[in-house]
Amino acid sequence: MRQLLDTHTFIWFVMGNPRISENWRSQIENNDNLLSLVSLWEMAIKHSIGKLNFNMSFPEFIEQ
Repeated sequence: MRQLLDTHTFIWFVMGNPRISENWRSQIENNDNLLSLVSLWEMAIKHSIGKLNFNMSFPEFIEQ
């Protein structure tokens, strides 16, 4: 099943946040998920102004 992930859900998933239950983590890992280009734009802006930190550059984060 395809799922469109919310920006926060995607960030929490990638960063291993415990707000994502094991059930949801499994569903995200085992489905064909979509992420809006607007979510990438939102993360890039927040990262550039220091409100979001991935402990790596944004391009490195996107590559991973």
